[in-house]
Parts: sequence; structure tokens; C-alpha cells
Amino acid sequence: MKSAKILFIFIFIGILGEITNRANNNFLNLNTNHWIDNQGYWTKLASKGMVPYNPDLSPKQAVYTGTYLKAQTVSTLNSPDIPVSGDNTTQSENSVFIDPYDETILVNSNNSTTNPVDTVFGANSLHSLNSGDSWGGQLEGAGENNYGDPSTVINRNGRWFVNYINSSGGMGVSFSDDEGETWTVKSATSGTMIDCDKSHMWIDNNPDSPHEGNIYISWTNVGNLDVGDIGVSYSTDEGETWVMNTNISEDINAGSHNQGVNISTGPDGTVYAVWSVYDSWQSGGSDESAIGMAISIDGGQTWSSSNRIISNIRGIRSTKTSKNMRVNSFPVATVDNSMGADNGSIYVTWANVGVPGQNIGNDINIYVIKSNDKGTSWTNPIKVNQDYLGVGNEHFMPWLTCDPSNGILSMVYYDDRNVGGTECEVFCANSIDGGYSWEEFKVSDVSFTPSPIPGLAQDYMGDYLGIQAKNGIVYPMWTDNRNGYAMTWCSPYETNPLNKPTNVTAEVDFESGLVNLSWEYEYSGGFMYFKIYRDGDSVSTTIDTTAIDQLQEYGNFKYRITAYYENNIESGASGINVSWGAPSIYINPDYDTINERIAIGTSKDVPIQIINTGQLTLNYYITLDSETKVKSYCMASGGGGSGNEYIRSVQVGDINNMNTGSDNYTNYSYLSTLMEVGSSYEIMVTIDNPYDLDKCAVWIDWNINGVFDGNEIIELTGTTLSPYYHGIISPPPGAITGTTIMRIRLQYSGELSPCGETLFGEVEDYSLNVNGWLDIFPIMDTISSMDTGNVTVRLNAINLPEGDYFTNIIINSNDNESGVFIIPVNLDADKLIVTAIAQQEKVCVASVVGLQANVSGIFDSLTYSWTSIPEGFTSNLPRPFVFVTRPTWYIISIKDGENTDIDSVFIDTFQLPTVNIGPDTSLCASESIILDAGAGEEAYLWSTGDTTYSIIVDSTGIGIGKQSFQVDVTNVNGCSITDLITLEFLECTHIPEAFSNNISIYPNPSNGTFIISTSNKIVILEVEITDSKGNSIFYHRDNLPNNTNEIPVYLNNISPGYYSVIITTNKGTDISKIILGN
Repeated sequence: MKSAKILFIFIFIGILGEITNRANNNFLNLNTNHWIDNQGYWTKLASKGMVPYNPDLSPKQAVYTGTYLKAQTVSTLNSPDIPVSGDNTTQSENSVFIDPYDETILVNSNNSTTNPVDTVFGANSLHSLNSGDSWGGQLEGAGENNYGDPSTVINRNGRWFVNYINSSGGMGVSFSDDEGETWTVKSATSGTMIDCDKSHMWIDNNPDSPHEGNIYISWTNVGNLDVGDIGVSYSTDEGETWVMNTNISEDINAGSHNQGVNISTGPDGTVYAVWSVYDSWQSGGSDESAIGMAISIDGGQTWSSSNRIISNIRGIRSTKTSKNMRVNSFPVATVDNSMGADNGSIYVTWANVGVPGQNIGNDINIYVIKSNDKGTSWTNPIKVNQDYLGVGNEHFMPWLTCDPSNGILSMVYYDDRNVGGTECEVFCANSIDGGYSWEEFKVSDVSFTPSPIPGLAQDYMGDYLGIQAKNGIVYPMWTDNRNGYAMTWCSPYETNPLNKPTNVTAEVDFESGLVNLSWEYEYSGGFMYFKIYRDGDSVSTTIDTTAIDQLQEYGNFKYRITAYYENNIESGASGINVSWGAPSIYINPDYDTINERIAIGTSKDVPIQIINTGQLTLNYYITLDSETKVKSYCMASGGGGSGNEYIRSVQVGDINNMNTGSDNYTNYSYLSTLMEVGSSYEIMVTIDNPYDLDKCAVWIDWNINGVFDGNEIIELTGTTLSPYYHGIISPPPGAITGTTIMRIRLQYSGELSPCGETLFGEVEDYSLNVNGWLDIFPIMDTISSMDTGNVTVRLNAINLPEGDYFTNIIINSNDNESGVFIIPVNLDADKLIVTAIAQQEKVCVASVVGLQANVSGIFDSLTYSWTSIPEGFTSNLPRPFVFVTRPTWYIISIKDGENTDIDSVFIDTFQLPTVNIGPDTSLCASESIILDAGAGEEAYLWSTGDTTYSIIVDSTGIGIGKQSFQVDVTNVNGCSITDLITLEFLECTHIPEAFSNNISIYPNPSNGTFIISTSNKIVILEVEITDSKGNSIFYHRDNLPNNTNEIPVYLNNISPGYYSVIITTNKGTDISKIILGN
């Protein structure tokens, strides 16, 4: 077995050699690209005769100008420049870093060559153990010769790091645990497609950061992958392994490319990357047109959409300076980690032609922009160099740092205000008030004339300077050629330790907006007064240690208090953040529980509104209860050891963890990928030193219960002694939405188990972000005062097994009064769901309504059965019609084999209006009749066109004969009914005069008692009296005596009005009118 492993090692080394050679050739065979700045690239092109070397010209003699530092913010009076090497070499592009625990120890790296240039060492490793007074180290490349672009950091465990472009064109990292005696070489990029330019490295050394110790390296891609965009790698294990992201700048949409990236970190672990944006590239180059930024809040795992933090600037890359050297306006950023008044503030500096936005003139100035809200908003550009505009002075290539002990900003840059022409000096500038004002001073002992380094290419004398500060000690470093060749110099100084206010407190009166400030101060000589700043603006001064400030509007405010001394000296600031007003969260609707029943194969969105009823901006974020519990998984480890099998790489989704190394167990849970239920994902695990009985498996805690259950194993397949194991991961229906753990185990023989130790093999854990049966978006947002945010809760039953599912939605916010909102969610997933629907759920009696059975789910064929309560309706149609005569429940039952479901819908009824305009009747053509449909309904429409509840009808326009009259009556519910009457108009004028005159009614008008009489020759056969509606109120016929010619009529309780008296005699019929009443 052992011999098999040794054989495999030799084979692998051969393969690795081929890969390395291919990588080297890839970098060297790049087509000429004039925006690449890496000196290794141009030197190789020059060696091929594709571009010329810099000529061997002797620079002009430097002029000594003195070592005295003239600055009130500096306590050091005399600071001679110190070279970092006494050997005859060239040094350029300077990076410096101070030990986190000892400001007297610092590491410096520069691009290093022999002098004259015959060997390019690349990024070297120099150091000082006595505050820069003397230097040691190696001039050769740190750990290996390389292509330069150096940057350095030191972690809190004392490990030194140097970053550079390695000989393959990728990112190299060397680290030393013995103060530079020996170096271990690592690669921060993987794959032969990655070629890099203008890299930068930074480390999060803030002990309060959740990502303390993380190292970040960033660069511009110049090879075959994401060319012109910014890539980044990060390490969480002191540089041993690296995770790569090849593009964090694509949202910028640069017209040409992005370049000159700079990395920094804030006190909460937020990572900031800034760079120059080139929106065009002419044959002679172009100036920088904007500054881009991307942010990571999770230690480099993911990055925000990149954006331009300032546009319409004009750098100097194409414009150049009057000096004989290539230049740029790559931005430099620093973040205040001092826990002082400006803690967390971000500062970005660059060189601009004239004033930013105007971008014209014959001078080059240095500007700073500042953000107090993590890059959301920025101040207007603040000019650093204090000389006049428009006089033609050139200030360029600034580098910026913030002392983490006191928040003082310090900057180093080239400056020609005192010399002009082709000469320049090196200046520094300090700001003790958060970047709002700056004090400059010359720091170099000489003025010198920049000149390209002979034997290198493309006018190169270095592309950046370096500076860092800690505990009041500042180390500016730069390149000049005072000795006739380029060399790195350092001139340390101390910032002025002026007493400043401390322990600032503030109380805000909510009703009035008055702020009561107080602080402590140890008085010292020269003190004059305190100066109070609000959001960078001076609002008052006082000699007391208290002050009152009146706020004018609700908001968040930052106060800074400084001490002002004689000779216009101002101390550093102490500060405090205050708020007037508060956010207030309101959830609409106010869910007690979200209960939903949906069919398998479907999904449903449930809306939630988050309303900010407060005065300040509301920030919310949403989690599920499964995400709030810390899961402690069982311990597992392999045997490890030299020559044994181990996991070399894991590839699945967005996880591409290459060259993971050999350990018993490694926690890579900070690496994650998204997986959705219903999708499948291929996983490939590559191992080194395989054995014939090796096994590899994956366990995923799909239900996020902290246990790898027996059904959560996926055994990967591979052939004997093959280094590759493959498998398919398919998140099962019912997997909980949230972040869970995926465990990968490699072991030799035996039964696979996610827990325990094995003699051989290795275990690694990763994270999966599972999108299961519930999804929420957006999970976080910012809502302005009196504004509303809309959140969607998506319940997903696609491919979900039948059953009940439960979780809690947890809504957190910065509303400290309301606390946390918890909304339970219950989902009932069924195979078959029917919903009974009525076209209308309340109708007028005697309406026809369509019913519909909506079915969702998974089914082949369905049977339908409709019934009703009260009984009387049945149907087997999916869409029947019903005639509704009363309030009724309609029940639908469906069936598909063994699956059934039932639902119902209730149809209520409105009553019809009541109307009766009377029976058909007859009247003389000379008479009229009132037709009355009854008052109190909503609308009336007669066949005559009238819309009143009653009308008067006569024969006008009708004549003799029958005529029908119809009325449609509608009540307030829209229900209508129709009534009809037929009137017959008679010709009554044919009765002889004598006949008519022989009938009399008296008295008329009458109170209800009257007599109808005739002459002796006329016999009354029948009498009927009707009201104006045609209703009969009196009828007399039966038992009339023979030859009756007089009939008394007695009507009681009669309504006053006109009545018709219809008299039938032996001579015919006559109609008369009578008025009855009191």
C-alpha cells in the first residue's frame, strides 16, 4: 500500500510541473496590453524586444533641504531619512505594515532588482525591529522571486505576510513565523486562467471584528477570465488556504476596465474595496474617470453590487505630470478603527486634475472623500494640499492611513510646490479632525528629479508609496533617486499628543430636540476653548465641559468635541452619536398565524407590509426560527498524516475549494452555495493519495435539527484508486429553508458514519443555503419615515410530500421599543384541493348563478358531485348553473381514485320588491285612473316612460278599447319585479239622455252613506264601486228584490278620494264618479 502512495506522489508532482509551466507560458504570452502596470509583464515584453527598456540616464543631483519637520500636529522636530538597504539595489513601490502589538516592529516590501538591472527579484521582505532606525531582511523575493506589486501585513499572532504577483501571473502569498528568516509560499488564486495586475492585501486586525484575522487580497484580471474586472481572495486560516472570487466589479460597467484596487476593513468586519474606473482607453492611455467600490459584510464570502462612489473626476494617468515617470490616480482607502469620534468612517484619496467635477487647470491636487454610513453617502471632495489653486503645482500618488489608537489620519505623497519643473519632494499631511482639515509638511530631506529605473520598462519608477501609523508613530515610505538610483526611504515621526476631551455623553430631549453634551478634560498649557462639531460642521465653542445644542429636525447626528490651543492648534476629537426620534415598526396585516392549505405542485404568495410609523429610518431583517438556533454537530475527524489519503478539493455549486490541504478535520462552513428544492447539483470531491478501499460520502442536515439522520447520506461514486468522487445532490421536498451543514467524509474501508474518528481519511464541513418550502423576499430592507416596505412570503408545495409544515417568521428591526415580531407559519400540503366558486355569492331571488369547481394538485381524472343544503340541487358537472330561490349552501365533492376533497360555497339572497297595481278594469273614456306601484323603492319604470311610483291614466292618446300598462320596480339591492294591468276604456255617451238622467247618486260628495236610485222604468241589476287603483270596495247583486230602483250604500272607514260607481240596469251599464270622505 505504501509503495502505491509513493508512486502516486511522483505522478502528481509531474502533473503539477506541467500545470505550472502552462501557467507561466500563459502569463508571458499575453498580447501587449498598455493598461497593464505590472513591471514583470513589461520587463518580459522588453526582453522579447516588443517594448524598449528604460534608458540608462543619470538623474539630476538631489538637493539637500533639511531634516526639520515644521508641523503643529507633529511632535518630532528632526527626522532624517533612513534607507531600507545599504546594498546596491533598486527599490520601488513601497508597502509597510506595523506589528499589531508593537509599533517599533514593521515589515516593508518593495519591488527589488539588482543595480544595474540584470535580475528582477520582485517583492522582497525587509523589516525593522527598532522603529525604522535600522533595517534587515532579504532583497530577493519573499520566499520566491516574483513579478512584484508588493503589499505586506502582520497578523495578531506575529505572522508576517508578503503578497505579490507570482511567476505564474497569479497571486502569490509568502508568510514567515520567524521574523523573515524562512518563508512559506502559497497561492491565493487557482487555475491557469487567472492573471493579475495591481494587487493589494489587507488584514482585519480589529479584535472586536467578527472576522478578525481574515486576510484579503484583490487584483485586476488581465488574463483570460473576467478581463478588466476586480478579483478577490480571502483566507480565514492565516494564509494557509484561500477562497477566490474572480469578479466583484461587473456592476460598474466600466467602458474600458477597473484597476488599482485597494482593500480596507472597518471595526465591524465590513470589507471595503475601492478602485479606479477607466471608461475609455486611448492609444496613449486615459485618465481615471470614477472610483468604484464593493462591500462585503460576511468576511469576503459575498460582495454587494459594485457602484461608483464618485464620478466625473479626472485622474492623471494620461495627463501625466511634469516629472519623468509614469503616474496614476489609483485610490487609497483607510477606515477608522480607533473607537473614537469617527470610528467606522471611511476615507478615500486620489489625485485630480484641478477641482473634481471641473477637471481642468494646470495643477494636480489631492482630495479626500469621507463616508460615515459604510459607503452609502459621501462628503464633497476635501482638498488636502493647502496651496492655492491654479498656480500649477503638482501633488500626486498619495497613500493614506488612520492610526487605530487615536483616529489621526496621515498621508504621504510627491509634491513640487517648492521646486517645480522636473523635480519634486515628499510631503506628509495629518488630519486630527476626521479629514475635514489638513496640515502639510515636507518630510523628505532632499528634493530630487524622478527618472525611470534603467533596465526596466515603460517609464517605471514605481506606482505607489506607503505609510502606516500606530500609537502615534507614523512611518511614511517612498522611492527617490537621490543616490543616483531608485531606493526606498523612511522618515518616522510622532503625531502631537495634545490633550483632548474624553468620555463624551449626550442626552436628547425628545419633545424639544435639545441636546445636552458633557465631557471630561485634563487641562494643559495653551488651552483656549472647546470646539463642538455636529456632522462635521462647527456649531459652537465653550470653555466649559458642557454644552447645549438645538437640533432642527429628526435624524441621526455625530458630535465631535476638540480642544483648541494657542497658535491655532486643535486636538484630536472625541465624539458620540445621538438620535432625535426613532423608527417604529408596524406589521400589516397583524398576523397571529399564517395558515395556508395549498395543493402539491403549486405555490402561493402571502403579502406582508412593514410600515415605518416613526421619525427615523427603519432597518429590518427577517429570519426563520431554524436559522436562529446554533446547531452543534457531532465531532468527526480522519487520520490525516503524511502519505495518507485526504480531500484535496470540493466543487459543488458556488463552492470551489481547491488545494484544501490535509487535516483531520477542517471547518469550511464559511463557504456556502445555494440549493433549491426541485433542482439537482453535481458534486465532485478530489482526493490525493487514494487507496483501493477508500470511500467518500456526503451528509446534509436537510431538516436543520443538528443531527445527520440516516436518510441524509449521499454516498459518492468513484473507481478504485481514482482521485475523483462524484455524486448528485437533490434537496428533498420538505427541506427546511435556511442555512444548514454539509459534511464530507473520506475514509478507508469500514461503515460510513458522519460522526466519530477514523484511522485514515479526512472530514470537511461546508454550508448550504437551502430554498425549501418557504421563501421570503426581501429578507432585509431600509424603510424611510412614514413609508411602507412590501414583503412576500412564498409557500412552495412544488414536489413537496403531502403533510403539514411549520416554522416561525422572525422580523427583527432597529425599533428597540417594539422588539421582535414572530409570525407562526403553518402549511398544509395536499394532493388534491377543490375550491367551490360562485359567480355571485348574494343574488336576487329567482336568479341563475354559475358555479365552478376549481381543482389544483396532481391528478389523472376527476369525478364531480354537487349537492345543496337545503336539498334540491344535484349535478355532476364541474361548472353547473343553479336557479336560486332562497339562501343555499352548494357542496362540491371531487374524487380521483383514493384522493378526495370537498368544499362549499354559500349563496345568499335578496328579497324582491312587492308591487300590485290592481286587477284589470274598465272605465269610461271620459274618466281617468291612478295606477300606484307603492312608494319606498329605489327605482320605477312605467311602460309610459314615467319613473314615479304612481301615474294617472286616461284615454288620451289611446281612445276606446283595451290598453296594457306595465311597471318595473327595483329595490336598493338591485332586485326588480314587474306588474301589468289592462284597462278597457268604454264609450259611455251612447246611453240616452233620459236613461242617464234617470239614475242619481246622492248625496255626492258623501261621507260613505249614500243612495243610488232610478226611475220606475229602470231596474238595478248590479252595483260595484272601485277605488282609483281598480280595487273593488263594494259589490251588490245577490238577493236584489224585483224591480229594485233604489239601493242604499253604507261604507265605513273609507279613504277619502275619487271612486267609480258601476251600475248595471235592465237598460245597460253606466259609470258615475263619487267623492267619498269625511
